[in-house]
Amino acid sequence: MKTVPTVIRAADLAAYSPANHTGTSNVRVIGPETVGATALEVLVGTIVKSHGARPHAHPHLEQCAYMIEGTGESGAEGRVEAMEPGTWAYVPAGVFHSFRVTSDQPGRVLVVYTPPYGENPAHTITEPDGAAAAPAHGKVRVLAAGDAATGTVPLIDRETAGARWVDIAALRMPAGSASLCTTEPDAEQVLYVEDGRIDAGVDGQHFGLAPGDFLFLPRGAAASLRCLPEQPASGFLIKGRLPSTALHPLTTGDDS
Repeated sequence: MKTVPTVIRAADLAAYSPANHTGTSNVRVIGPETVGATALEVLVGTIVKSHGARPHAHPHLEQCAYMIEGTGESGAEGRVEAMEPGTWAYVPAGVFHSFRVTSDQPGRVLVVYTPPYGENPAHTITEPDGAAAAPAHGKVRVLAAGDAATGTVPLIDRETAGARWVDIAALRMPAGSASLCTTEPDAEQVLYVEDGRIDAGVDGQHFGLAPGDFLFLPRGAAASLRCLPEQPASGFLIKGRLPSTALHPLTTGDDS
């Protein structure tokens, strides 16, 4: 599949029941089969109360999760931490972790895997096995994205969490402002719009992005972003790199 800039909406895709989970319905938004992505996978999961992921680890994948709606508990390294709406969790490769929803309303969770997971059993272990379960890099993080800052705010990357293959930054655009997703020759990029509307320009193409939309940018693509004059917009910039490529600092700029 040729990778091109693409807007994807979770509501347009079929759901599936992920392995090692209960009460969970996932939609794979970004992946090899939807946009030809090879460096990252992004999905949206809906989980009913008291259900979620049983303890497991991904020896060769980094995982991030964002609480869109509802509340949950993230367990890793003997700690259980609450996740409120607006909270991100980062789990390095090899760390055993679990998750369950605690709110009466179903939880909605945005999940990022780098590289793509694709429900491949070879990428998951459910029993601790010495070195296979020990993280080589990175540290577990649970953090609130916050809404006070404007511009591009790094959340999960090499410096904040020791991440090797994933970068996540919050994007906060005041009404009428402009920003830029710069070219990344070794990274695939995804813009997720959470609130407001953003007009994106990519290689002469124009995309109108509404809340819940995902814009996929293949390697080497750049995007100019403009917020509508009447309201601010916010979301997240997600970058994924293959393990064989070097990890560089997040370089997305903001000229607002």
